[in-house]
Amino acid sequence: MIPEAILMQTAKPFIDNILNKFIVPKFEKLIQSTGIELKELLIPKSEHFEEYLYRKYSIVNTLVFKNEQRFIKDLYIPLTLTINDSRVEEKEKTTITKFPESLVAKYHKILITDTAGMGKSTLTKLLFINVIDDGQGIPIFIEMRRLSNNRTILQEIQEQVNSISKDFDSRLLLKFIQTGSFIFFLDGYDEISLNDRATVTSNLQDFISKAGNNTFFMTSRPEQALASFGDFQSFNINPLSKREAYELLKKYDNQGTISRRLIDELKTGHYEMINEFLQNPLLVSLLFAAYDYKQTIPLKKHIFYRQVYDAYFDSHDLSKGDGYIHIKKSNLDIDDFERVLRYIGYNCLCQQKIEFEKDQLLKIINDSRNFCPDLDFGTSDLLEDLLTSVPLFCEDGHLIRWVHKSLQEYFAAQFIFKDSKQRQDNILTKMYNSNNLDKYINILDIYYDIDNWGFTKNIIKPICTEYVNFYEKKRFPSQILDQNDIDIRICLFFLRDVVIVKDGKLSTGKDPFDAINAFFYEYSKGQSKNRTSTISILEDIMIGKLEHAKCKLFPLIVKRCPQIFLDAIIPNNSHHKSPTINEYQPIDIHTGENRPNYFRDINMLLIYEGNCFKQLLNYKSCIVEIKKIKNIEQSKKDSLDIIDGL
Repeated sequence: MIPEAILMQTAKPFIDNILNKFIVPKFEKLIQSTGIELKELLIPKSEHFEEYLYRKYSIVNTLVFKNEQRFIKDLYIPLTLTINDSRVEEKEKTTITKFPESLVAKYHKILITDTAGMGKSTLTKLLFINVIDDGQGIPIFIEMRRLSNNRTILQEIQEQVNSISKDFDSRLLLKFIQTGSFIFFLDGYDEISLNDRATVTSNLQDFISKAGNNTFFMTSRPEQALASFGDFQSFNINPLSKREAYELLKKYDNQGTISRRLIDELKTGHYEMINEFLQNPLLVSLLFAAYDYKQTIPLKKHIFYRQVYDAYFDSHDLSKGDGYIHIKKSNLDIDDFERVLRYIGYNCLCQQKIEFEKDQLLKIINDSRNFCPDLDFGTSDLLEDLLTSVPLFCEDGHLIRWVHKSLQEYFAAQFIFKDSKQRQDNILTKMYNSNNLDKYINILDIYYDIDNWGFTKNIIKPICTEYVNFYEKKRFPSQILDQNDIDIRICLFFLRDVVIVKDGKLSTGKDPFDAINAFFYEYSKGQSKNRTSTISILEDIMIGKLEHAKCKLFPLIVKRCPQIFLDAIIPNNSHHKSPTINEYQPIDIHTGENRPNYFRDINMLLIYEGNCFKQLLNYKSCIVEIKKIKNIEQSKKDSLDIIDGL
């Protein structure tokens, strides 16, 4: 635990600067506009800010250190943000070593999206502290999982401001915010309950529009619903380089012997298969925790999580060398404790929550007793174990939450594999067909390593089957078009609808091929006498795509099953090099025929204007994959017949 005196001594000069530079002048401005006396506004003192600001966000509880607290600055490796815009050839990059003034000056609303464990929350907390240190404004940090149908963002801010000023007049809050200089950190949009998502999103949009002269940072895993925040500029977090991963390992060990031994092993070249894990800050921390516990390098993601769980359960610090093991009040051994955790993880997944009031979590634990009737443990005893001796949960005010969402997803994935029995296929199929499939991407990634066959038959087989059926209905009769170009065109419209906006008018078609062909056919009638190119068309129209939720699966499937995709990857700058078409031939709306170069250029236009992924399914490879899966299914059925015979 970091001593309170050190924390407050560090914070005081920076907080005094914010008070004198921003807070007091704003109160004086409110006095002039409202006529309220200064004493009624209860101007906050330095100690009030210390209570809210530094205490909560300058320290971090990590998976590596269990219950120990560390300053976030001591563990931070500078992360790099890259602008997320496929139409930009030279990607704008910003390495975050301090508060990014130039980036904020250019984009007042910044959306940071990336997959689990890339450091989104750590980054926003560091920026929050940087705002205080550099005197850039008044920071407000909102954990969006706290927002609901019954709790608006203004109510959440009110509670935080109350902790600063002790009794700030709620009627003046919005006026206070509208004076500007606030920097809002909206962390974890993906953690908002699905039942509350629509209401919370509407409330957020309304608040942001009314407080538009402030700065906003929002973080989330990739979600389709983020399209609602089109005025935010989207950025991704760059993967860690090996050098950065090694530096992070050293920070966890304070430059000690364990990190040196681990890094030396990683440099031998025997562990190239886990290079992907070294790109993710969370997985780097799990690697350190697993190695610290067992002195071996786990080669799969779920083994990381299991070794981390083992280390948490044993609470064994190898550096102390005493082998001390905390007594568990529940009296459960390591495997039985995991059985209960699997149920809790899956129950939390079904509720789409990682944070609970104490009574809610006690109910989930009590339900786990009914699911594991052969185990004898006290509900409150197990909760105490989860907070102390096996600290996979932590207290945050009056709420209790998982220390990291990915741990909950790991135990939920294990539950599906080990405990759902005959319902396993049904659960995975429901995930695959869910309109909220993007909520399950990380759990499916973990599940692939746990149960490759379950993933293959419930995810790979249906996506291949859907594509083959789609492809076979979309034949192009032309003999002059390149087959690869035709395959690209068909794949571009798989699980998508086309939206075309020209001159402010929206044009759509029931069939995406009809929509795009109809548009270019009409366009060509006015251009047939002139030379044209896709560059000129690009200036005239805007094309977008409405994607099905299943499109979110493609980055995962590319990683896990690359053989079903086209070998050729389209260059990022292809549309900048589209040739000028000297002899223009209009499209035949019925056959889709046109000159090959023009057909190819339209593909480029669709890709870049629609922000399409560059990995395209291969029809023939999908057929091969389906046949292979069916052969395995038959072999397994034959094996079961033999077992039945016994």
